[in-house]
Amino acid sequence: MHRSPALSSTRFQWTIFAILAAVMLLTRSHALTHMEHVPSTAVASFFVLGYFVRRAAGFAGLFGLAYAIDVVSMSVLGVSDFCYTPAYAMLVPAYAAMWMSGRFAANLPERLSSLPTMALLVGGATVVAHLCSSGGFYFLGGRYPDPTLAEFAPRFARYFPRALVASLTWSGIAAALWALTLSARPDLRREAAR
Repeated sequence: MHRSPALSSTRFQWTIFAILAAVMLLTRSHALTHMEHVPSTAVASFFVLGYFVRRAAGFAGLFGLAYAIDVVSMSVLGVSDFCYTPAYAMLVPAYAAMWMSGRFAANLPERLSSLPTMALLVGGATVVAHLCSSGGFYFLGGRYPDPTLAEFAPRFARYFPRALVASLTWSGIAAALWALTLSARPDLRREAAR
């Protein structure tokens, strides 16, 4: 597969980045969630970013935004800083797993039959991301004395399903919006290599 010139354009990639940034600002900053819990799009946003934006600068920019949102949320909006520990660095491999999975998914044909494979990619990358972020926090964050796998397993079982549902839901919404976009703008469709 290769990208259409329109899909590879800097303008298109900036547009995707701006959309993901705006949605992340709304869901991660608690701008909406102070009234009702809306799951963060962060994990799914990195998958979608990888699908459309292959440049490492895009990954660094979105990670920088996520970090800035967290800092402002804690210092200005009064969000608890309980999760902000040295283990915060584990978000880099967590989000990188999603971004790389999105990059891999971009090699799949853009047709309905690819959706189960994409869902498996999102799900598998979400497992890795959650192990990095949640496991990193539990084992490296210093908040739990003497962490053990036996104690971590029930925590993982408790919190992972919500993370998976959020990741699949937001990625599914992105896939549906992309399908609608392709129906309106077929020139954006990737073509098979000749």
